Amino acid sequence: MQISALTKIDGLSEAFPSQPLAGAQQNPTVGFGKLMEEMISKVSDLQNDADKSIQSLATGQGKGLHEVMLSVEKASISFQMLTQVRNKAVEAYQEIMRMPV
Repeated sequence: MQISALTKIDGLSEAFPSQPLAGAQQNPTVGFGKLMEEMISKVSDLQNDADKSIQSLATGQGKGLHEVMLSVEKASISFQMLTQVRNKAVEAYQEIMRMPV
């Protein structure tokens, strides 16, 4: 039996490219909050793009159905990922709060 290496998921890496935060080098306190703000902004942009694609399809302008479906699915998957990150952060917070002091 041969075990192959894990590969990255292309769709997620396009939605959330891993780049160092701009202010992280100067200010080490910038961290999870800033990352969440950027993720929320990107998800919002993807959902706005999907809405515009749907409107352009409904009015008969521009994009074809397959491009609209791709933008809608990209927005949906990125929102699901953001929701899971939020859920894990809440779980971690609740676990910390349950720890005895």
